[in-house]
Amino acid sequence: MSAAPESGRRALASAGEPVGGDRGALASAGGPVGGDRGALASATRPPSSGAASSQQAVRPVGALPAGLSRDAMVDEVVRACLPVPHGATVLVAVSGGPDSTAMAHLISIGRPDLELELVHVRHGLRDDASDAATAAAHAAALEARYHEDRVEVRVGRPGPEAAAREARYGALFARAAAGSVRWVTIGHTADDQAETVLMNLVRGAGLRGIGGMRPLRSQHGVRLLRPLLRIRRADVGSFIVGEGLLAVADPTNRDPDQRRARARHDVLPVLERLAGGPGDVIGALNRMAELARIDTDALDALAAQHTAHLSVAWGVTRAVRLDLLRRLPRALSTRVLRTTAVAVGAGELPADAVARIIALRPGEALHLTTGALVSCGGGWLGFAPGAVEPLRSEVLTVPGTTTLPQLGLDVHVEWPWPLAPSADPAQLDLGPPAPATLDEVDDDEPPGTLAQAPPGPGPRSRMWAVFSDRVSGALARGVDFSVRARRDGDRLRCGGGVRKLQDLLVDAHVPRACRDLVPIVVDEHDEPLWVPGVAQRACDGEAAAGMRMWVAPTTGLT
Repeated sequence: MSAAPESGRRALASAGEPVGGDRGALASAGGPVGGDRGALASATRPPSSGAASSQQAVRPVGALPAGLSRDAMVDEVVRACLPVPHGATVLVAVSGGPDSTAMAHLISIGRPDLELELVHVRHGLRDDASDAATAAAHAAALEARYHEDRVEVRVGRPGPEAAAREARYGALFARAAAGSVRWVTIGHTADDQAETVLMNLVRGAGLRGIGGMRPLRSQHGVRLLRPLLRIRRADVGSFIVGEGLLAVADPTNRDPDQRRARARHDVLPVLERLAGGPGDVIGALNRMAELARIDTDALDALAAQHTAHLSVAWGVTRAVRLDLLRRLPRALSTRVLRTTAVAVGAGELPADAVARIIALRPGEALHLTTGALVSCGGGWLGFAPGAVEPLRSEVLTVPGTTTLPQLGLDVHVEWPWPLAPSADPAQLDLGPPAPATLDEVDDDEPPGTLAQAPPGPGPRSRMWAVFSDRVSGALARGVDFSVRARRDGDRLRCGGGVRKLQDLLVDAHVPRACRDLVPIVVDEHDEPLWVPGVAQRACDGEAAAGMRMWVAPTTGLT
């Protein structure tokens, strides 16, 4: 990309409320913004020498020192953008204010190889025509594509700030998805981070909230990058003035009805005085945030290992072993529960919801605000989404394989089974061999990998079963066997007599949240024949074997 054209510079001069001087000051501030992008397209800008490189050699924790030079700010943006691949397309969220404007120009200077597309989101909460005009003018000056998206902000709890933020991010993610763009940049500064941490502190946040905003995170398949997060707002303002750029001032930044404005103008100055001497509250809060993120990441990694050990997936549901969960430190057990809740679509659990889950007693259940269900029983905590579709009924392919897509499992049926041995012409023909009895073939495990049983440590049957020729004889008459979800009134004749299927699932300690997804194999009369991993219809061991079934992971799924 070439330097900003004259038409683009004129557009900048006529749009927005000026924060800095004119662009004639650019010559003394280090040359034209953007420069000759064609000449620079093969490489990103290397870090400058001198003071900036010494700062990079020993990277400070949290915010960078105040008073950064232009080159030092470019170096920091280059460092922050290192994860972005060469030549990638990047959506730059530009409000028209100083921070996002500076971000767009700093990225253009430091990473001329990137294809920048500026996005301005209009909330409609106030007259923002000048904001949009300024953002469009900067896009023209940088010779970048410009997108303008309008959103409807539904104001309610927790307030207009949060509602506008949610709508803005939604628009950015939608724009990225529409263009198959993987990278979005946001212009938050170190001062924004300090304000965020402060507001999280007063609402009683835990370690994750104290960590504030992350410099880089992934959401909806998009990488969200904040390249200015370690740079002070005052330094960003100096860059705007030094480059002669125009930016608009958002009046809500001084609105005392806005929580962030009160934190910025009322609380932070008091904390600065409380620190005494040359106190640096912005630096201190940023340092605390980064240290909290370091600890959070370590605890999250440990919790992920424990979740893989404690949590069992069964279709869309999850079950967590209570005995093992209770052995963990609270910092890990709460993370296991939060991770499991996210896995079933329950979202991020607040601390009070986690406390209520931990307090559940056997037989109790908790309906979360997202509609998800958490049940306690049989030594398990079961997690299910708000609306679990019971296992769909499928006619068994006999012989053959029937796939249960909701579970990622296959039901295999061999019939007739076992097959009679092939006749050996060298042997005297003594007539057909006597059929094998159930007792004789009961331990003949099917080939391949068997599926794991439904969650539950109670009395168990195997994930394969053999049936007598009396049971399978119905197949010769052309009737169908099926597999389906449990139904009210289901009963199974097993070793202990005829029992309710509900009681068998309870005795097997299958979590309540998982029971509608346990497959029930039924005969031609729709009567339960086998509940894989739980119970099987009782048969006479002396009877001739006629059929074998087993459950295995669907081929190609892990």
